[in-house]
Amino acid sequence: MITLATVKTLLNITTTDYDAQLTLLMPMVENDVRRILNNQFNEKVDCTFENGSTTISNIWNLRSKLTNPVEIGRVLEHPSIPEETYITAYDEENGIATISQATTGEGDYVISSINYGMFIPIAKMAGFKLNGMSRQVCDGEIASKTIGPVSVSYVQHVDKRWGYPMDILRDLGTPIQRVG
Repeated sequence: MITLATVKTLLNITTTDYDAQLTLLMPMVENDVRRILNNQFNEKVDCTFENGSTTISNIWNLRSKLTNPVEIGRVLEHPSIPEETYITAYDEENGIATISQATTGEGDYVISSINYGMFIPIAKMAGFKLNGMSRQVCDGEIASKTIGPVSVSYVQHVDKRWGYPMDILRDLGTPIQRVG
């Protein structure tokens, strides 16, 4: 979903001091994202692409069937596509998507994952979990938090169901409503 390097960059962590903890926390956070948004972010989409290409052909946006539509900003996954590669342009009429990084091999499918805009709230979720041991929670609200030598006191509403601050959850997006 998101790499350790990206999480560290977004959280402004420049050392390796927290790598082990973040590596352990990231699968938990990714699972939380899937549960909170009621979406697995793993839809297979048929297409074609060549080695070294920045375009994907025959990728059709079947909005009636896809929960994660083919759209600008959508992260695509495949063994021959670098991590965190996303769609930068999409020609829906011709089924051609331009991607942010060149492919490392050829392929006939991609997995439609999260939207690129979700990187920041996901990193914040990881940071919130990372700081979990050094904060005090009073009746669902954070009273204080310490990060290294800095200590801050304030009130931040924490969602009682998911255990994350409400502002992070709002930035993450709206859960998919499923019928049946």
